[in-house]
Amino acid sequence: MTPRATPAHAPAAIVPQWGDAAVTAPITAVHVVAAVDEKPATDRPAYARADQHVKLHAVIESDRHFYADVTVATLGTRTIHPEPLAHAPRFTIAWNRIEPAAASMSNTDDTGFHFAAIDYEATAIPDAHELALAADVRPTLTPDHGNGVGTMRFQAVVTQGDHAIASPGAEAKRGRGSGGLTDAVMRVSIRRDDTYLGYLTEMYGQPYIWASAGLSDATHESERLEGSDCADFIVYGARRSGKKLAYTWTGGLPQLTTLLAAGTRGDDGIYRDAGGKPLAFPKPGDLILFPRHVGAIVEDRGTIGVLDDRDVMMHTLFDSPKEVPIADSGYADKPVELRRFR
Repeated sequence: MTPRATPAHAPAAIVPQWGDAAVTAPITAVHVVAAVDEKPATDRPAYARADQHVKLHAVIESDRHFYADVTVATLGTRTIHPEPLAHAPRFTIAWNRIEPAAASMSNTDDTGFHFAAIDYEATAIPDAHELALAADVRPTLTPDHGNGVGTMRFQAVVTQGDHAIASPGAEAKRGRGSGGLTDAVMRVSIRRDDTYLGYLTEMYGQPYIWASAGLSDATHESERLEGSDCADFIVYGARRSGKKLAYTWTGGLPQLTTLLAAGTRGDDGIYRDAGGKPLAFPKPGDLILFPRHVGAIVEDRGTIGVLDDRDVMMHTLFDSPKEVPIADSGYADKPVELRRFR
């Protein structure tokens, strides 16, 4: 899909040109590589913390030569040493986000389970005409719950004369076993920190997918940051934290966790056990499991020291992941179990 057009009333920006007009060889491909801090640039999916810098670079391919503003890059299994861009054919460049157009979807319908195609759109990044770009993972087509953390995919579009050449984008469907995109589309995931909750924030900006799945755990839609349902979201963070767990549904989580406490909400919003004793507020990152829904505990904001519906949880439910008070989860009036991964 083509990027959105600039409004007619907007002033025309001066788009810089790169390369040498005397070089007439056609540009045959453009690749996107990412460098985290000072690490070498690669076309593999990039993972970084919010305190790190992720820079995207365009690699221009022409007549079996590569040109870029980096001295070394990895493309697949190849290590290349690009030539200076001054030796490349003349071109201009623009950048797109490749982002989900909807915050909620389903892999099931009246016919049963199937991998529904995720609707990705290319959205132009305004005034982005440089050879390198700081990766900004904030979505523009769906709500931004991450404030700078989450996952985004990117595309570079190079124009040589009247001919446009783009790196893989929304058309690069993964096909069987997913509704997502191949790794040919540059993917950047930025997390809040290296805690369990921090790893969960990598999923921000990705859709809620009812019955998210994969042909294996390694190809699971959550593992590839294409989206998740509530249970797969929770398991994703544990897997990123180093736990060897299989993706499962809410009914499978008790087999992976230890029960800390259980109870129901009173009229005052406080959760109490069967004997009427308030449930102690657990550690951030512990699970709050409802019948057929689950989230992760984030912050004690209500009556300090006890679990109540003003406390904050992180979850995904008919929207991309976000933090909400338990009262706004849609499940606050249901029985709860507080659980911890073993």
